Amino acid sequence: MLKVKNNSTRLLSQYVYNLKYDDLPASVVDYTKMLILDFLASAIAGYRINGTFNRVALDVYRDMGGKTESTVLFGGGRLPAPHAAFLNAVFGHGADLDDGHRSAQGHPGVATIPAALSLAEAYHKHGKEIITAIVAGYEVYIRLSNAVMPSHFQRGFHGTGTIGTVAAGAVSAKILGLSEDAIRRSISLATVQTAGLFEVTESGQMAKPINPGNAVRTGIVSALLSKAGSGAPESPLEGRKGFFRAFSDQANVDLLLNGLGHEYKITTCYVKLYPACRHIHAPIDVARKLRGKSIPALEQIEKVRIYIYPAAIQVTGNILEPVDVDEAKFSLTYATAVALLNGTYTLDDLEAVGSMKSDVRDWIRKMEIVSEPALENRAENIRGARIEIIKQDGSVLSDAVVLPKGDPEVPLDEMDLRNKLRSCAQGIVAEETQQRIYDCVMKLEELNDISELLSLLENSPAGNG
Repeated sequence: MLKVKNNSTRLLSQYVYNLKYDDLPASVVDYTKMLILDFLASAIAGYRINGTFNRVALDVYRDMGGKTESTVLFGGGRLPAPHAAFLNAVFGHGADLDDGHRSAQGHPGVATIPAALSLAEAYHKHGKEIITAIVAGYEVYIRLSNAVMPSHFQRGFHGTGTIGTVAAGAVSAKILGLSEDAIRRSISLATVQTAGLFEVTESGQMAKPINPGNAVRTGIVSALLSKAGSGAPESPLEGRKGFFRAFSDQANVDLLLNGLGHEYKITTCYVKLYPACRHIHAPIDVARKLRGKSIPALEQIEKVRIYIYPAAIQVTGNILEPVDVDEAKFSLTYATAVALLNGTYTLDDLEAVGSMKSDVRDWIRKMEIVSEPALENRAENIRGARIEIIKQDGSVLSDAVVLPKGDPEVPLDEMDLRNKLRSCAQGIVAEETQQRIYDCVMKLEELNDISELLSLLENSPAGNG
């Protein structure tokens, strides 16, 4: 059943226009800066992990040429803002380490932050303007996604690409300082161009970052078209042929508008510790807990049962023995086996999949994935997993988590985030430069020009920053 209000687009545009930095609570500003830092760490990891697609995308976009106005991270040079944002989003999503949102079922940061940074550099915007625009973008993303999920996901759409496009249109319009009506037109132009299918988790996984890349590029172009005076549909979200009806069976627009301007959804995002689809994180956390309980030798084990909710199985339960990094990011069994053996799951473990050790393979072959719908409940803040290790003698070693670490209810601390940056940047960005990146993000509201930050990530990784 569709619950659609006729003024949804205008109310959303009005919110984006009216949002001011001075209205943001300090906690929201701090969390936004943390998410920007997390995006940069994730982009370093994606540059390191997703090399083939990165090289292809860089070659294609460099050949297009154009104005040298925005930085492509890691020695990519300077390109027009839409192109630089596309490539930086590709890096940001390449290792599946970027932030996300549990009920929105997607990744708001990679669909908003690259657009904000690239346009802000091109138009010399202040750090406060960047923070405000990013908050607006997260709000649009999370609220719109909540309104159409889970039907949107069940239809096969990749919300980071579809909903991310709308959010990127809002972010870009806010960065450009457009009028309320021009923001509406930017959001509208972005909405009618939304795209992204979850088929990228079935095969060709290296191309998954194309969806957020397209989102930020389209969002920027939409804002530039609006700025130049383009018209746009009046009701792109709620219209008779609009987003809600086209992209969902059960849109609930109350979830888009309730609390708008009073609540900040950005602080309900999660941050990822492991380079894998978020659906895999709860099983990794459980495996790490079991690792501390003296796991028996493999020959003593009859079966390992992984209990997890259906959506996780749909996305990550099909690739049992991955053959490359692209498949490993969506392999529940591989990540869980590694965590049971090593007590953790890192970028090094992801990269090691091509020469998978026999003991990892042996653990995988003992595994059985069991669907347990009760392990996911949006209303009750549950998105967990349970693992049972069944021994030959019939005894069972088990543990469970309700939510993986990094969710707001199980938050990371400053040291977790610093360790993530260090782990992602190892061998790519010098430790001194890592510290400068951290310091620069933490004082973002004081920066007159984002180039001070981006220059720290502009040089070729071969030179260690």
